[in-house]
This record gives sequence, C-alpha cells and structure tokens, in this order.
Amino acid sequence: MNFPHARRLVAVRWLGLLAAAVPLCALAQVAGGDDRATWIVDPKDPGPDLPPVGRSLFDHVFVVQGEGGPRHRLPFPFGELLKVIERRLEPGAASIRTVLIPLGRSLQRSAAAPDFFRFPRVVVAVTGNPHDGSHTDAGILLKDRLYVGYQEKAAVLEVISYNEAAARFEFQVVKDYRAGAVPRVTYARRTVCIACHQNASPVFARPLWDETNANAAVAGRLAAHVPPTRRSAVRIGVETPYAIDAATDRANLFAATQLLWQRGCGGDAAAGAQCRAAALQLALHFRLGGSQGIDLAGDAYSKVLAPTLALEGRRLWPAGLKVPNPDVPNRVPLATSGDGDNLDAVAAPFEPLVPRPALEVWPAGPDLGVRLVTGLAEFIAPADVRRLDAQLRRADAPRNTARVDCSVNDRRDARPPRIGFRCGSVGALRLTGRFYLEGNRVSHGDLDRLGVDDGRDTVGLSVAGGELRREGRGWRASFRVKRGALEGRTARGERIESIDLRWGMTDVAQGVAEVALRDDAALLDRAVQRLATDPRGRTAFASLPFQRARVLPAVFEALGMAKLTWCCLDANAMPVATVEDAGASPTQPVAGVGAGVQDLLRYCGACHRSADTFPPNWLYGDAREIEARVRQCAPRIAFRLDMWRTDPAQRAKTPMPPVHALPMLGRTEAQWRDGDDLTRLRAAVKAFGGDAVAPGGNYEKLRPCLAGRGA
Repeated sequence: MNFPHARRLVAVRWLGLLAAAVPLCALAQVAGGDDRATWIVDPKDPGPDLPPVGRSLFDHVFVVQGEGGPRHRLPFPFGELLKVIERRLEPGAASIRTVLIPLGRSLQRSAAAPDFFRFPRVVVAVTGNPHDGSHTDAGILLKDRLYVGYQEKAAVLEVISYNEAAARFEFQVVKDYRAGAVPRVTYARRTVCIACHQNASPVFARPLWDETNANAAVAGRLAAHVPPTRRSAVRIGVETPYAIDAATDRANLFAATQLLWQRGCGGDAAAGAQCRAAALQLALHFRLGGSQGIDLAGDAYSKVLAPTLALEGRRLWPAGLKVPNPDVPNRVPLATSGDGDNLDAVAAPFEPLVPRPALEVWPAGPDLGVRLVTGLAEFIAPADVRRLDAQLRRADAPRNTARVDCSVNDRRDARPPRIGFRCGSVGALRLTGRFYLEGNRVSHGDLDRLGVDDGRDTVGLSVAGGELRREGRGWRASFRVKRGALEGRTARGERIESIDLRWGMTDVAQGVAEVALRDDAALLDRAVQRLATDPRGRTAFASLPFQRARVLPAVFEALGMAKLTWCCLDANAMPVATVEDAGASPTQPVAGVGAGVQDLLRYCGACHRSADTFPPNWLYGDAREIEARVRQCAPRIAFRLDMWRTDPAQRAKTPMPPVHALPMLGRTEAQWRDGDDLTRLRAAVKAFGGDAVAPGGNYEKLRPCLAGRGA
C-alpha cells in the first residue's frame, strides 16, 4: 500500500459508504466551509476540568478496591501497565499500537533534553476490540477510546480516555510514574489541553508521520541508544502510525454522534424516543450485516430518522455542522530542527496551537441520519453483535424461500475442484459466486453478491461449508454463508439460512438456486420498538448521552437474553477526582506584585501558573519568585506577544495567549491585537527586560525560559 495516500483511502471508504446511501448532489455539499456553521466541538468552551458525570475509562481500568478504599493501581514498568490493558482486549490481534516520538510537539517535548533519543516519548493507542468476556461479563470497549503518552525521563503519563456518561474525552496526568514511587493520578486543566486538542479529542499527525520511528532517520538515531537485541523492534512500518491516525479520526466523530443522538433527534417526547430507537435499530442492522450499508428505503430511515433529523437539524444548525480537525501537519523533525542545541524547537506552521479550520461541514438535512447510524455503530462492540446474532439465530423466525434460474460452471475436473454459478440479474433474486470441493464436501468459497427483490446487493459473503450429493440425473449442493463470525444476511437484515444449488451433468449447464431466509431481524426491530413505546423502557432512548452499558442491556433484556455485567456505569466506587495542581486559582491575585504582573496573571495564569514546568510555570510561586521567573523569561514572553502584531504568514512562533484562549478572556482577535490589553502586557514585560532582541529573529537563540525552555 502506498501510505502517502492513506488519508485519501480513509476518505474513499467513508465516501463510498455515503455514496451507497446519499445522492451525489448531496455529497457535493459535504466538503467546504461556512463561518455561520456550528462547531460540533467548540474550542472556545473546554468545559470543566473534572468530569461533570461519570469517570474516564482509564479510571475504570486501573482503579481497584483496597483496605483503605478505592485507589489507582498502575503497574510499573510501562510494559506491565500495557499488559493490564491487553488482557481486556481480543487475543491474537494488533490491539495496541505503539510509536516512539523523540522530537514531538507535546507539553513533554523538552523533558528528555538533551537525551531525546535515549528517552523518546512513547505514544500508545488502543485499536483492538474487547474480548468476549465470560458468559456474564460484557467486557469494556476501549477501542479508539484510550490513548497514553509516556515520557520516562519526566516519569509522566498523559492520558486521553473516553467518558460515555459525559459524552466527552477526559484528559489526565499521572506523575511520579517510576519504580518505587506511588503515582499520582489527576485530571488535567482542560484550558491547557484544548489549546492544542481543539477537537477535545486525540490528535495525530498527517502522513507520513515523520516524527515517529516509522521515519528511518528517526529510527536509526533511536536504535543507537538501545541494546542490539532491541534494535529491530525500534524500526516499524507506516502501518502502525496509520492505525493510530485512523483511530483518532474515528474518535474525532464521537462528539458528532453524541450531538445527533441527544439533540438531533429532539427532546424526550415520543418523537425523540422513536427517532433514537430507529437510529439504534439501523445501527444494529448495519453491524449485523457486516457494515455493508443502510436500508434507506425502509420506514425506520425514510419515515422516522431522516425526517426528524432534517427538521431538528435545520432548526438547530441551519448553516450546518463544522467537524473539527484531528490532524496536525506532518513534521520532519531532523530537517526542521537540524542537529544543533534546539532539537525540540517547533516552527510556527507545525505548532498544534495554530487554529485548525473545520475538516468539513455537514449540511443540516436527511443525510445526518447516515452519520448518526454509522456513528452509533462505533459504540457497539463486535462481542455485542455476536451475542445478538446468536440470540436471533435461536429464535423461531418466519422462513421464506426464493428461487432463481442459474448458469453453472462445473469444474470438478480442476484442481482444486470448484463450482461457479451466476443466477438472475434483476428481479426477485440474484446471486453470483463459487465454492470449492473436497470429495463430496463443500469446503469453502465466496458469494460475490446476493440481492433480493429491488433491495441493494450484499457483497463479500463467504461460503462456510456444506455438502454435495447426487440427485436424479444431476447434482445438488447445499451450503451456508457467513460474514466472519456472523451469519450471512441480506442488505435488509434477513438471515441467509441456506442455499441449495441444483444443476445437470454437463460442464456448462442450466441450474436453479433456492435461498432460504429467516426474518429474525424483524424480532430485533419489534423489541426495540417495544422499548421506545414502553414508558419504563423509554429511558434507554432519552436525550442523554449514548452509553453502551445503559442502552444495550435494555435491548438484550427485551429479546430475552441473559443478563450481563456491563462497564462503565457506576462511578461511585472511585477515588475522589482531583485537578492537576489544584492549589491556587490560576488568576487569583498575588500580594506584593505590581499591576503589570497582575495583568500577566489575569491573561496568562490559566496556563503558566502551575507547579508543573510544562508549559513553563513563570507565574508560579510567591511575589518574589514570580518576579524572578518573569525576568528570566521576559525576552521569550515579549517575542510571543509581539507575534500578535506580526503578519500571520511571517510569524516565527505562534502568538501568546493562543487564539482559542481569547474568548475565555472576553476578547476577539481584533480586540486583542489592536487593544490596550496587549499594549499593557508588552509594557509590563519590557519593564522586566523584555526588550532583548532574538539574534537574527531566531526565538530559539533567546535565553531558555526555566525548565520548560519555551514560553
């Protein structure tokens, strides 16, 4: 695969799904921008630091009950911590993806200086599905929902993990993660995080991911610092960062799914419950059918979901929805930083602080139904689908049969022996495929397509086995079809119970196929509809965040399935959640400092008044300490302030405060750039020696600013 085109491949897959469901004239509206459109996630509103409800998946995985009450138990070294996660995932799959980034763009980018290649930042994403658990345990869905960055030199873990109850990703920091220490787990200050994570979700670079060890030059430098036996492990292909990139792309749409589920369907009245029930019904069909497509002609979509979302969407978001961008530009660190003393320097165009335009704009209309259905499918684990499939298979569902004439290519004289068939072309039934024989046993094969009536064709099914026997003067083969571990289904959801193919004695002969279908998916539809109309069951379809552990148990119970233990509803048995460095308020006045420093505290304290050295904590301490730190950092602070009055195309560094912080300060960009606040800050910094000129305009040549090295 040519991975420079990996981003395009993701887009092609997505657009291919839409093309099957949405008119091309509507697709033309997907790309582009509109300043009047509404952000799905607004970077100007980071939300509270602590979870307003629920807890992060990281907490649910690593909190244990002890004699002193609940606490986090984080195994060390890092490989042992990953094993705890791996035990929750499907065995035998690449369920955890790991890259090394010695010269990155995180807050920890300078922590290993100057030993960047000896202590690279380790970035981990969970990309695997949960294991099936036991007969009583539904497992925990971590795929695309848990990301960890580990900086060994700083003994810090930075964690991003999902919180379904709050319908958002949580940002956490673990300090003192080292041998013999007791790690401290806190929630991060979201104002700091959202400055770069403007989508309130994980971010990752675009291809070719040159900051990672998929870059041969980076891998070569890393290999020089590990034992010879481990050097091969340092060198990876681009498929690993590609998998992480794809995971962050999927995670980026969780907020959109939750927005459409909660608000796009309307409130808690009967119509809202019916809309959400239709969305879930179609999402379950979508997953049972191997994510092949959505029945747009059926009543659930055409009469319930699409019209409701179109009506509500045009009322709430008349100019459409802006999808945030999870991608930062690809950066070649050795090329942009050189081999000098500032390997961790990041040029302005590559800073994740730079505001990113919307990835795309979704028009408010019926197409939002496709977005919601495919988005909900990402909240349903394969183990859930397998359980549901097994339950429906056991049900006594109505059986229908359909027959069609076929052309059969009998090649039992070939090696391996095979039978090809092409049946029908339009009308009631059509199917094309082949199967292979081992004696009189149908061993395997492929069903290229199967269509019923005027519905859309199902493709990519496999022949799961059967038998061949003599029948009169001809032959009869009976076999089943599957899609992976699931039963084969038509595009409308009927289970394909069996296929019988009969033909004559010549090499190319006419035959007939008979397909037996079980409409067991109708049982699922009726169960969901009962829930949506029953006042007791309707709570599953309230205008609350979609929670797998709240909604699916209600559906399973309605189908008569055994009860399971589900994670992660109960957040009561958790240690008290605390905010990182939650001592003094970032903007609280400090006695003994002048008006200029008070202004700095007001406008810069949210990020720089902290016990942490990343970002540089030049506003931390008492009056004497703060003034000493500001004096040390003044040239760099002044440089960043001056960027506001520099043409954006000419900026050597991103301006401070960041653009996305201005609304929280009550200012627009123009008001800040041209107003008195910036002038006063610049004068205050000048009084502390902020007139020093960067040699050759090079910010990195200014004296370092504390341990953080950059302001």
